[in-house]
Amino acid sequence: MNLFERFEVLEDPRDTRGKKYKLIDIMIMTIYGILNKEEDFNNIAYFLELNSEYFVKMLKIECGKTPSHDCLSDIYAAINPQKFMEIFIEWTKDIVRIKSGNIINIDGKAVREAQDKITC
Repeated sequence: MNLFERFEVLEDPRDTRGKKYKLIDIMIMTIYGILNKEEDFNNIAYFLELNSEYFVKMLKIECGKTPSHDCLSDIYAAINPQKFMEIFIEWTKDIVRIKSGNIINIDGKAVREAQDKITC
């Protein structure tokens, strides 16, 4: 399953009024930031801003700009962190299977630490 297929099952708890970004777009942009070694929402938002033309075009973001650190923080505070981690881990396993043909085990302590960072 690709990233879109994996994350489309994640429930979007936000009110539909005034939503500027699709939940899947936020997930994709955040993952790009994390893969770029950004460690918090401020740095991820700055990374997204520096690359806004790319993200706006790729994701067809109607408002024409990338989300702020407050927007990212609010969304991650509202989603179910356990469900997010389950989906993220399964997506990561899919990538490893495709690339190497192997299955990897994810360290439970590392997952909990990452989950703690999301829920802060």
